[in-house]
Amino acid sequence: MKTLVQNIFSNGERFPMLIDEVGVPDFWVTLFTSQALRKQTQSSIISCLGNIKHLNKWERINDRDLIQDFQNSIVPDKRFVESFTEHCGLKSEYIDKELKQKSRRKVSSFDQLRLARSSALSQVSCNYQQRRMTDARAFLMFVGQAILKRKTNSKSLIAELNILAKSLEANYPKSKFSRNNKRLPHAEKEVFDKFLEIFNPESELNPFKSYDLKVRNFILVQLLFWTGARSGEILSLTLDDIDYDINSPKVTVNRRHDDPADSRKNQPVTKTKSRAIAIPGWLRDEIDRYINKIRSQFSLSKKHPYIFVSHKGQSKGKPVSNSTFYNRVIVPVKVIDTEGFKLVKRHGFRHLFNENLSEKIDAHNRKLHEQIAEAEIRKLPQRVAELKRELISEQQEIEIRMYLMGHSSQESARPYTERHVKRKAQKVHKEMMEAMSQTMKNARGI
Repeated sequence: MKTLVQNIFSNGERFPMLIDEVGVPDFWVTLFTSQALRKQTQSSIISCLGNIKHLNKWERINDRDLIQDFQNSIVPDKRFVESFTEHCGLKSEYIDKELKQKSRRKVSSFDQLRLARSSALSQVSCNYQQRRMTDARAFLMFVGQAILKRKTNSKSLIAELNILAKSLEANYPKSKFSRNNKRLPHAEKEVFDKFLEIFNPESELNPFKSYDLKVRNFILVQLLFWTGARSGEILSLTLDDIDYDINSPKVTVNRRHDDPADSRKNQPVTKTKSRAIAIPGWLRDEIDRYINKIRSQFSLSKKHPYIFVSHKGQSKGKPVSNSTFYNRVIVPVKVIDTEGFKLVKRHGFRHLFNENLSEKIDAHNRKLHEQIAEAEIRKLPQRVAELKRELISEQQEIEIRMYLMGHSSQESARPYTERHVKRKAQKVHKEMMEAMSQTMKNARGI
């Protein structure tokens, strides 16, 4: 059984790979990673290698070696596509169970090796199934082309390989739900307010024992709230990313992929563009106190520039990992009210930030429209023109959101406005319904 390991090179590059039982890297997977995946993010490479491991599990269940098949000029056929499509739709736990049971039963034909259709509890989502098939398809095409092009009948074999690729693509699962319907729900503002209040170091409900730990965790969630940044972007902040300007303090989110100074194997990275985001003065002061009074106590903190460090164990003084942020900062507060905080997620703060931004822009424009109406009544054309220039247009709102979120395209911002637009639509519809209903009541004398 192959194991996924992560190497950190001297230049800081993270290079995940699959190794066998004795620690030898898989040749073809390593070649595929270095030539086809190296420009992708660490998390994307890890995900792809996990899907290749899933392909390896299919080989074990079916007593097949697809790379050896290529060496023997054999290209997987339609039956492979059907079996592998079903295999990709099943959860790993179910597959692992099949592998354990395989040694206990005798199999006499290829068809008997196909996994039986399982209950919905054993199924993965359509998106996940397609991702598995897409990565396996890319790997098989890479290896197949490298091996088959050297065969004497390479032309016909490559043609068969292309048919295999098209067959796999044709079997990608089709979801019956639209993209919008698949969006995960997030908690309401009131729930986030309650959640944040527990992180207050003075709160009686705060579950963290050490006051220093309470301060660190309080700052972490406050940065999520005030910046709308992703959790990985918060954990990637360094000492130089804080602008202590008295009138306009800021944090700057920077891209630091494969930073040699970052000892974390799973490096939290910035997925979006670099940008500077304003923060309240009191939060700037809290960060300053944490850096100078708390972080400075740990000797290992002097070996790297990252602001937030672990306070316990062997990793004391090292940068906080993404798993620590979730499991030891977010989860201890979520369990205080399991049902109430069920929909609270770190990424939900990003949606909350955008919803607050939308409401602020609406309020800004609403106030200006009132002032414009008043200026028009008073016949002040110059004042009207000045006020109209201060209105935030739809295009300007998109550009503001793109900058604050670090997006490079307008489409990326769309998911963050949907809930606000939906609420406005529901409010307008309700007002329309009530007005029309009242008109009908008046007409009927009710």
